[in-house]
Amino acid sequence: MAWRSTVWTAMGVLPIVPDLRDSGRSAGVRRVPRDARGPAWWLALLVCKPLLLLLGRRADWRGTERLPGSGGAVLAANHVSQADPLFLGEMILAQGRTPRFMAKASLFHSRAVGWWFRSAGHVEVDRSNGRAGIYAAIEAVHRGALVVIYPEGSITKRPDGRLMSLKPGAVRIALETSAPLIPVAQWGVQTIVPAYEGRVVLGRRRRRVTLLVGDPVQLEDLRELPRATAVAVGVQRLQDTLAVMVDQLADEHAK
Repeated sequence: MAWRSTVWTAMGVLPIVPDLRDSGRSAGVRRVPRDARGPAWWLALLVCKPLLLLLGRRADWRGTERLPGSGGAVLAANHVSQADPLFLGEMILAQGRTPRFMAKASLFHSRAVGWWFRSAGHVEVDRSNGRAGIYAAIEAVHRGALVVIYPEGSITKRPDGRLMSLKPGAVRIALETSAPLIPVAQWGVQTIVPAYEGRVVLGRRRRRVTLLVGDPVQLEDLRELPRATAVAVGVQRLQDTLAVMVDQLADEHAK
């Protein structure tokens, strides 16, 4: 249902730092200068942190040292559940950065959560005018924001939950800004909030949620090519890289 999507998306950008003993990977968490966070972020913390704790997840973060400590960047992540932003936002915030998610325009104009999306500095995307969203994201990256994009364009519709074909927006923004394009694979969220089912699965045993940050996708050699060619090659590189990462996590969780 629509209200569930709105609630989970609003929860998906929360400044919640997990107990790092859960993951056994605390060495990957760095102290870096924190991005500016307004009152909207702290209100989200007070309201939603208890909800995250109730979900019973075991955090497994890998490669967090690859997230830039400062400056603009584009994070491109696969999408397996309505709750993905909650877990990805948690990891990013624990590294001292503040994620700026690209989100559909209806959320910015919602009476329930619109003020929060506007106050928190996220990037509005009007699907009837996609170029405006790209320009807004480019401006945000130029200002030093860490912009998060789900390049599949929606939660995956594949029965096995793996990666669908990617749209070019993330690559276009990275090429235009010369910012790093960082792939992020995630797996396990769908065992807690199954995609398209509008329900939460609670249990006594904590479920593992893995997030893997990869090395930046190489785009430097494409900058002198015609833009359409550069974008097409860049999208294929991101597709190949992210698919391997997602498959790795899916296979691990299946064991």
